[in-house]
Amino acid sequence: MYNMQISKKERYDIVVCGGGFSGFSAAYSAAREGARVLLVEKNGCLGGVGTAGLVNHMLGARLYDDGKIYQSIAGIYKTLEERMLLEKSAVDFRTVDLSLNPHGWYPSLGTGLVFDGEKMKLVLEAMLEEVGCKILYFTDVISAQCKDGNVSGIMVHNKSGTYIIEAKAFVDATGDADICRYCGCGFEKGDENGGMAAASLEMHVENVDAGILSKYMKDTEDFRFRKIIAQLKETGEWDFPYEIFISVKLCSEDTFMINTIRQVGIDGTDAESLSRGIIDGRRENYKLLEIMRKYFPGFSEARICRVAPVIGIRETVRIVGEYTLLVEDLVNGTEFSDTIAISSYGWDLPNPKKPSLQPFHDVKRRSPHTCIPYRCLVPRDAENIIAVGRCVSVEREVLGPVRVMAPCVAMGEAAGIAAVMAANDGISFKNINVDLLRNKLRGYGAMVDIGNIMEV
Repeated sequence: MYNMQISKKERYDIVVCGGGFSGFSAAYSAAREGARVLLVEKNGCLGGVGTAGLVNHMLGARLYDDGKIYQSIAGIYKTLEERMLLEKSAVDFRTVDLSLNPHGWYPSLGTGLVFDGEKMKLVLEAMLEEVGCKILYFTDVISAQCKDGNVSGIMVHNKSGTYIIEAKAFVDATGDADICRYCGCGFEKGDENGGMAAASLEMHVENVDAGILSKYMKDTEDFRFRKIIAQLKETGEWDFPYEIFISVKLCSEDTFMINTIRQVGIDGTDAESLSRGIIDGRRENYKLLEIMRKYFPGFSEARICRVAPVIGIRETVRIVGEYTLLVEDLVNGTEFSDTIAISSYGWDLPNPKKPSLQPFHDVKRRSPHTCIPYRCLVPRDAENIIAVGRCVSVEREVLGPVRVMAPCVAMGEAAGIAAVMAANDGISFKNINVDLLRNKLRGYGAMVDIGNIMEV
């Protein structure tokens, strides 16, 4: 019989829980400051949904507006993008014909970064190794030691057993605020009825004729096959709960990411729900493929080259932070004295039951850019934890511009520096010098001042 032994392990300055883009950036940023950093990740790669989830398309760093492109996120994001382009493993947005681009079919999406997921894994690991950050894969965080808002250690489980990892400060980049919740921090989940935006299990298909597809788009302007799908609904051949087809051409001419299926009612914090989602999602992708081959121009010879082993979750919980970013802030274009990231992405948080419906799509905003204040990352009920990613403190409808990858990188960069400041001075995340943090970010080329957003 196995006798579980819980033992103390090494102590670090900073422990980052979660290796998605926000966790990667936080770990890189903290280690770059000279801290002894450990990144704990449940999968066997970095990049989260961007790599394991096959969403090879980073959005939110740039905005297409009236024929011009503006960039609002730089810093670590820019470094990562430049390295991927140097490796010839990403599509340079400056080479994309935005009048009719196959990388998402809308100019606003064509300004994102389409990348090779396998090479991204290598580049992320290389960057962390260069700054001396240790990576611990295949490790689940199962609990935390917490008293009066201070975390002394996290309990992890992996093939080496169950043990405690201690640190001075912790970054919760789990996406679901796991560490914060283990410590009793307040949170909100979904909408007022607990409903959450649909999940998506991604697939990549190859042998697509992009020329035929482009010609159809040009001739009909039916960019997301709404007309075809409406006809299929009338005949009963389309019984999915969504009404649009979303595809993005990847680095290879004939390979497309299919970000179409919308799985209603999946709870990303529930193991049984996730299991059902990935089983059903695999079946649904193959069912969708048959319709694509039969009716969608350019896809008649398409075949699946991979289905993601990780389901993409858009929404679960949000912490109750020192400040909650409001819909009103986005409508008014509110700027903050503690802004640490600026997203250029739109609302994009579908109705939980009608996943093709964007309730805030037509809500006008004074500015297309979203300022994210530092206080949204700081849990009200904790001292030495900071949260990053889609679990930060915002009103639900604000998740759209905050949850995508580029803003997550920017939030992570700020959180990593803040963690070192808190650890070095032995103070709460609530009490760090935010002006100094913002100056440090500026020094690394990050953009924290909306007045500095320029055309590229």
